[in-house]
Amino acid sequence: MCKVERIIEKHDLSGLNEEIRRQHGNGTSLRRLEKLINTRILERALMDAEVALVGDTESIYHILKEDESTPGRKAEIRSQLKQAGPPASDVEDDFISHQTVKRHLQNCLGMDTKRQAQITLDSAKDTIEWTQSRNQSVIENTLNRLHNAGLIKASDLDVTQSIRVTCENTGNTFHLWDFLKRGGCDCNRSSDDAP
Repeated sequence: MCKVERIIEKHDLSGLNEEIRRQHGNGTSLRRLEKLINTRILERALMDAEVALVGDTESIYHILKEDESTPGRKAEIRSQLKQAGPPASDVEDDFISHQTVKRHLQNCLGMDTKRQAQITLDSAKDTIEWTQSRNQSVIENTLNRLHNAGLIKASDLDVTQSIRVTCENTGNTFHLWDFLKRGGCDCNRSSDDAP
């Protein structure tokens, strides 16, 4: 039994293999699958240990795994997990890498992990959402560091991003999600329809 199967069994994560298959089939990257599995592990461990931490599971996972997280915040989360006892205290031991995800897909689920040259709208949206979330987190952490260093005055900041796409041919500007939903700009259709 591979590590992912053992973890699925240990944390009673029924249905996770189906979700992994579906996400991989939609073009989700191995790193995104790694995050999906690890956040599910963390969520179950927190629930089983009846731990209430400030923030959603993805934010807590981000603090534990990302280099730009402040050491103090990481230590605070780890201390709370340790005080809660198993399974929360040893949850990081169950986290898996994207290489483990790849082996699980190949050896346990019989799926091809070769990079697909074809991109889908769903995989593109996943990539954009991941990038936005990461950028937002980096900005928030940087502002908090500036505040803690006494260089800016702020409290309880909420960073949001608005991405716009402008077609250079027509000059039309769209919100990113509207642009994707409508299938791009009309510039090509207009020129094709011209007599």
